[in-house]
Amino acid sequence: MRGLLDTDLLSGTHEITMRLRPERAARPVDAGHLGQLRKEIIRLCQTWGGAGQPILPIVGGEVPPAYVRLLQVEQVDQVGGLHDVDAQLPYRVRRSAPRDFPVIVIADSTPRDQWRPVHVPTLDVDDPWELIYAATLGVLPEVPDPALMDPRGHVDNVRFEQIMPVERQRVIGSLDDLLQRLENRQPMSPRMVSNIGLAAGQEPDTGYMGRGASPLPQPYGLRRAAGPNIVVVVSPGSVEDLALLWNLRAAHGDGRVMPIGLPVAAVTEQALKELRQPGRASMFGFQGGRCFVTSASRDPSQLADVAASAGMRAVAYEELLTFGPPPGRGRNDIAQWSEGQAQLAVVSEADREFLRPTRNFWRPPELVVDVSVRDQLLPADPTMRGAEFGLRFQAGSAQVHVPSLRRLETVAVHMPSTWTSFAAVAQSRRLRVEPSEPGLAAETLIRAIGGVEGIRYLTHRPLIELLYKLAERSGMAWWKDRWTRTHRELRALGVPEEEIEAAAVRLGRDDPAIAPPGEGRALPFSDFLKVFRKRQAAVNWVVWAERHHLLVRGATVECPACKAKSWLPMASVPPPVACPGCGRSIVQPYEPEVLKFTYRIGEALRRVLETDSLGHLLALRWLVQLFERHGLVGAHPGVNFFCSDKNIGEADVVLLFADGSLVPVEVKRRIAGVDLRMADSLDTLSDALRAPYDIVAVTQPARDCPELLQFAHSLPDRPRLLLTDDQLHAEHAIFMLNSDPFAWEPQDENAQKTRQDQFVDLLVRDQLTAPLDWVSEQLLACDPS
Repeated sequence: MRGLLDTDLLSGTHEITMRLRPERAARPVDAGHLGQLRKEIIRLCQTWGGAGQPILPIVGGEVPPAYVRLLQVEQVDQVGGLHDVDAQLPYRVRRSAPRDFPVIVIADSTPRDQWRPVHVPTLDVDDPWELIYAATLGVLPEVPDPALMDPRGHVDNVRFEQIMPVERQRVIGSLDDLLQRLENRQPMSPRMVSNIGLAAGQEPDTGYMGRGASPLPQPYGLRRAAGPNIVVVVSPGSVEDLALLWNLRAAHGDGRVMPIGLPVAAVTEQALKELRQPGRASMFGFQGGRCFVTSASRDPSQLADVAASAGMRAVAYEELLTFGPPPGRGRNDIAQWSEGQAQLAVVSEADREFLRPTRNFWRPPELVVDVSVRDQLLPADPTMRGAEFGLRFQAGSAQVHVPSLRRLETVAVHMPSTWTSFAAVAQSRRLRVEPSEPGLAAETLIRAIGGVEGIRYLTHRPLIELLYKLAERSGMAWWKDRWTRTHRELRALGVPEEEIEAAAVRLGRDDPAIAPPGEGRALPFSDFLKVFRKRQAAVNWVVWAERHHLLVRGATVECPACKAKSWLPMASVPPPVACPGCGRSIVQPYEPEVLKFTYRIGEALRRVLETDSLGHLLALRWLVQLFERHGLVGAHPGVNFFCSDKNIGEADVVLLFADGSLVPVEVKRRIAGVDLRMADSLDTLSDALRAPYDIVAVTQPARDCPELLQFAHSLPDRPRLLLTDDQLHAEHAIFMLNSDPFAWEPQDENAQKTRQDQFVDLLVRDQLTAPLDWVSEQLLACDPS
């Protein structure tokens, strides 16, 4: 169900994106061995899709922390290369020798006179620019690597010049020469040759608007702000710097000037200003386009002054590093899913024709298809990578191995439920998840009303008060009257008002006493009319509630023999009826002129009120609407988290995002429930979930709970955001430019009344039980004049 973390498997017609690509390996090299780096670059420029394969520097036998996270959550199939570099790999990242496919086999299908010229600059080995050119443009040897071409290691008179017009140019490295080559769009570089027939690199984030007023942390904020506008400062002999430059070019593609590398000696104010010029730096979004200087071998503080002098900013390379998407052949399609599975023709006719030359080679290329569903996101998480021989869901998509290009066949693609994805993300944190009792009750109600969107019709305070009254045990009026008299007596005895109120809250004066199943009040339609004040609004809501089993309609019957009264639901109304008091059959139980209907609360809604999870639903609806276009996988209205067998906490609502982050939400019906113990419990749970922020919601107007502000936290600490009825009862929740949807802006009574009037008008206008008709609404709303 949309927006909900549940066990439902994907079914029906959904739009998908498929990306056919060669396998992608991260190539490990010893950080102290330039020769290994040079060999990998030469091999990758001869490998189909090689320019998109990242190089992994191994420092002291370990993978640097910045690369560990990328191996876990970005699109990498395996780790392996030309060199046996021993290092411990992250969870579920497999080690395997790459099965490189020679790009010359595919290139041979294009006539030589249709190729753009391929420029291969050659520099002296002691030139400080030599490996910067290699990482930026690539290297193409005269003869293909024998190990690529033949299992025996033989090459029979095959040269690249026979297939494409290669121009080898002896140069002395300089920024001017490198810029001239990068700005000349006519010739191809060796890196471009390796990605022939593949879309490579990611586009800048044109929706980037800067931080603005958002209170949320932005872990990839600098990466989004920079886009490709990155200058890598390369220290002499630094494998880490060169690998960083290669990887950034792989991530952002070879169609732009930047990312670019500079030797330390060439990093001057003038050189950086040259790179800032429009056309060399990419402008995008509202605030994108600023250039950044970075290095793996030098601290940002060492580069800050020269960067600032040129209008750039020096940052740690970890803030900018990404592998980007792998080179591939993408297309969109429509798929029919059934119980989480679809049969897809993952290789199109165009793909088959392009890859026809590979059929004559002694082995086929190793191909993978990434499949993603537009309206069901998958989190990027280590556990989602799957076991070695099991299903894989890397970097937000499902991976399927292409068995053969010779046969026209479909392959089965599986998609996990959102709850399975949620459980996998929790497992990566060594946690186990179970729905809580309130969570199950709230989920049942969501299903009863047809989805998260239906919660909108419960966001009306007078209605909520009536629903609690409807669900109360009989005798609650006496209970509240007794409290009122006791309050007066204690005040007469001189007990301070604050102590009386604290004791009343502690002893549950305001807690609802929800009736068990089959009991509770029966209220007439007139009570709903008092709440909504407009008959059509009351009719529309009651019809909707009855249709979705939130209300049960029935009538009261009095036995003429024993005078016992009983309430009968509509299904039991037709006479004769049996008296529960004496057992006699009542042949004429109703008045001859009119049958007076009353309403009781439905079981799904009663359970929600009994478990005090109505606030969970209100918070979930608002948060789903706010984040549904911002990477939200789904939310659940009540989850218990276990470490081994110990319950470490319950989230009243939990949010799962596509980047693998989890956000817990604590919901309280009244401000009295928000205290230091609650805050400590939420801190413990947020720590266990590695939550980037957490949320506290109180189902009261902000003006009635100013004490809540003391529990707010803001950046640079982990933010603790606050919600009240002021937000939860809003019709829409959206992020707007330079606005904070979590801002503390208490509404006065007039604003609250206006909102309640708008809710009633919504009920009058909408046919709640009919499907939404956006066409009629837009066409007929126009002024005919």
